[in-house]
Amino acid sequence: MEIIGHRGAAGVELENTIESIKAAIEIGVKYIEIDVRETFDNQLVVFHDPYLERVSHEKGFIKEVTYEKLQKIRLHNGSSIPLLAEILPLIKNKNIKLIVEAKTDTSVLLAKALLLKKLDYTQFIIGSFFHENIRKIKEENPRIQTAIMLEGVPVLFSDYLQKVNPDFVVTSIETLNDSLEKVTKNQKRKLIFYTVNTEVEMQIAAKMKPFGIITNYPNLFIQKEN
Repeated sequence: MEIIGHRGAAGVELENTIESIKAAIEIGVKYIEIDVRETFDNQLVVFHDPYLERVSHEKGFIKEVTYEKLQKIRLHNGSSIPLLAEILPLIKNKNIKLIVEAKTDTSVLLAKALLLKKLDYTQFIIGSFFHENIRKIKEENPRIQTAIMLEGVPVLFSDYLQKVNPDFVVTSIETLNDSLEKVTKNQKRKLIFYTVNTEVEMQIAAKMKPFGIITNYPNLFIQKEN
């Protein structure tokens, strides 16, 4: 079972920062999950929320601010908001895969274009809650690894999964159930649970024998897996 760093290693360093990505690499994970969304001038930044307040002292929406202005904002750890393009060299030529969750419909396609330019197919997975663009990406280029993010199980899940055709199904630990596991594995797709941060959650997830779990604390779980 793969231990996947959530937003880098969000329990070790501030989420989605260069420091957090470097921490996950140092811990020794083989998979790192990050979030991306676009700025006013369509630059892809590594950031989870649509607004700035939770991780900085500033207010406002990412989509309404240019990247030039975002660069001047300091997060709670003193660092700036990184571009996706700044993160990619950190993992290039390493035995690490990046799970890039696109937080908006349009950022799915922007992320695909940038990742194809900068990384080998084998080093990234594009995921999103916006499944239609994930379906299109897989249809247009089957070599690209894709993921759908779920908070609940869609009606007629087996048919839905065949239609969207992702390589990975990434679902909340709260959504875990026998039907979801059975359908996903019967179709030879890989199941990942998020966000697994406690020993109890790990035990629950492990019973389903998923491909991996996403955690804020890869430093705690990777030692036990090894």
